[in-house]
Amino acid sequence: SSGINAEWPLRPGKNQFQELNILLHQVHDQRIRAGQTLNSISKLYDKSSADQRLYPVYKTKLKSLYNNAICETQQEIELILKSLNKICRVQGKGNVAGPSASASSTAVPGSSSGSPQPRKAMRRGVLMSLLHQKAKQLPTWAGGKGESPPALTGTVPEEANYICNPGDDVAALLLCDELGDDTWILAEVCSFNPTLNKYQVKDIDEDERVANVSDKHLLSRRRVIPLPLQKLNPVTHGHLLFPPKHKVLALYPQTTCFYPATVHKKPENEMDDYEVMFYDNNYAEGYAPPLNVPQRYVIDFKDKKRK
Repeated sequence: SSGINAEWPLRPGKNQFQELNILLHQVHDQRIRAGQTLNSISKLYDKSSADQRLYPVYKTKLKSLYNNAICETQQEIELILKSLNKICRVQGKGNVAGPSASASSTAVPGSSSGSPQPRKAMRRGVLMSLLHQKAKQLPTWAGGKGESPPALTGTVPEEANYICNPGDDVAALLLCDELGDDTWILAEVCSFNPTLNKYQVKDIDEDERVANVSDKHLLSRRRVIPLPLQKLNPVTHGHLLFPPKHKVLALYPQTTCFYPATVHKKPENEMDDYEVMFYDNNYAEGYAPPLNVPQRYVIDFKDKKRK
């Protein structure tokens, strides 16, 4: 909309953390209230047990207390989900592009490995560690049984009118006229221009991948795919995960580039990664052996080109 600023800040302001602090205090207070209600239910049961009879007045009070407990529990769940979403938003705005090195220093499907200089290898190790940490800290959606997960939860795509926030991590498609080859990179949203309907994104790997090529790119919305803001719990919603043989884009380990792959095995618990097989003509089967990739960095892949 016209109210969107084309140059949003990259980091969350103090108000984001203040809002999170308020939410966490509300969760704490709500839990105390719910606990008091449950304690009242327990005491009333003890009293009725002592009387060896459930009088009508006890039934009425218990019914009221049960209704209160259900309402208070639902309110606590809503506050917890709001807190998780706020944590996810704050984490998503963290700038991890500082300690980085060129993606070309690590082997990728179908390519030969270079020999990175010691300084760059150390910086790349820090960047890879940060990206792995962000993936492991991705909140697990805590929806109830029978509930449908919201957009950008696991395999659920973004809504049609969704606009990424500054600082969000995305998969961004750089076309051949920019890098000599079509490449999906891990990038960070800098801003969105509603007039042009385009994002400015920054290569998360801030060192230039190619000489004289800027690490910032102006891309249409069709060339930007937001990453999940929450992950699915395979125990409760495993049926919604990408199944084996499903075609995906996955972040190749120890790089900041996404490549086409096929799911070999889906996660079995919320801390598990996908096992994916990247397409690689160096292998007779056309696939490299399976590699682990976190849920955060595995997204649906369509064959159509994004202009």
